[in-house]
Amino acid sequence: MKTFKALSTTALLLSASAFAADIETASVSELAATPAVDETIAIRVNGEVITQADLQEMANTMLQQYQAQAQGAPISDEIKALAFKSAEDNAINEKLIAIAITDSGIVVADEAVENTIAQIKSSIPDGMTFEAALASQGMTLEALKENIKIDMAARQLFESQTKDVPAATEADAQAFYDGNPQNFESPASPANASANHILLSFEPGEDDAAKAAKKAQLEAIRADIVAETTTFEDAAKAHSGCPSGAQGGSLGQFGKGQMVPEFETAVFSQDVDAVGEVVETSFGYHIIKVTDRQEAGEPSTTPFAEAKDQILNYLTQNAKGEVAQAYIKSLRDGATIEYVQPQATPASATAP
Repeated sequence: MKTFKALSTTALLLSASAFAADIETASVSELAATPAVDETIAIRVNGEVITQADLQEMANTMLQQYQAQAQGAPISDEIKALAFKSAEDNAINEKLIAIAITDSGIVVADEAVENTIAQIKSSIPDGMTFEAALASQGMTLEALKENIKIDMAARQLFESQTKDVPAATEADAQAFYDGNPQNFESPASPANASANHILLSFEPGEDDAAKAAKKAQLEAIRADIVAETTTFEDAAKAHSGCPSGAQGGSLGQFGKGQMVPEFETAVFSQDVDAVGEVVETSFGYHIIKVTDRQEAGEPSTTPFAEAKDQILNYLTQNAKGEVAQAYIKSLRDGATIEYVQPQATPASATAP
């Protein structure tokens, strides 16, 4: 069953989700150098100022996240432009939310902020201090407290706007369950096995006589193992030409399709813990001992009773998210938004 991600009323509106959706198919090219900080006024929102530096910082954060997800791939001008446009939209939303918080008279108690700080401190990994964690994010304690206060106030604002949204009903959940069966199906689990082997490798240009001698040698090793004059693991360490020999021939766990056909056929047909007959592959001659095997599981469907609570939460939170989105739209529709500077060129929206 899929895990449904409900839309958060705060994160939904302050995140760069639109940017993330737009860049999925964008091409990549070289990064430009980071420009100097520009305190020029870029946008006025109901008289409140957003600078070029504000937009640049927000766009850079998005681009850094994108580049991390893309495993360091360079960023194209198209992606930079998308990030900057998303930064403009997010910065305007943030200003409008801040103004609405002030107008609504919402005040976040210092105690609530300190409680959150305490929770953060308790979650710091062993070996790292709270101060080091802050430094790694380039943040001061005062900046963190301010961010927490803003987030808490925004949550209160959106909660006031969505408090009348009715909770999803069981009938709603049932309808969603019936209409989206693919979300509750789990695919069949693949067959897998764990095995040890001993390999006598073929050498380039080796003739049939040399190969026959290796096969006879491996059959003699197998006979010693079956007679229990040596263990499979000791024999692997002494004779195997595979690096796994150092671990007693262990190949760990693997599924169907991961080994050459002759090897796979032997693994998925011989008895567990039995020492199989000599098998020839393109690598050489093997003897195999299957240590564990799991047959393929059947596909399954999560029953409605198990999925119901998650569906109810998903539907309720998404309904609240839609109301919150509509609220933000109303703030924008009623706002005076002045673009003082033209939108930055793609090259100026760069990641450091």
